Amino acid sequence: MLKTTTRHTPDGPVLDVHGDLDFHTVPDFRKTLEGVSLLRGQRLVLNLAGLRFCDSSGITAFLVARNLAATAGAEVALTAVPEPTFRVLRLVGLDQVFPIEPAERAGADSV
Repeated sequence: MLKTTTRHTPDGPVLDVHGDLDFHTVPDFRKTLEGVSLLRGQRLVLNLAGLRFCDSSGITAFLVARNLAATAGAEVALTAVPEPTFRVLRLVGLDQVFPIEPAERAGADSV
């Protein structure tokens, strides 16, 4: 099961991800992503503090988020990445593609 909530900050939206991001839940996550309004220069933050499990479909969804942000002229960052997910990101080199921020940034600037 996956629950994603959206918060708005002065820098851009924050998606708080809770649960499992896998083959079964990625379609709903992608719908949420596609519904996020991003302006040029903003930053979309994926707060993964509540992420319990992430398979390759979830990693691909992070790339979809990056592409959506790039299309809008915005940026994307990951925050509070759980260690198992971080290891996968590092293994496939995506730690060099995504800015990965500490957990403290997940709640910063919230409105």
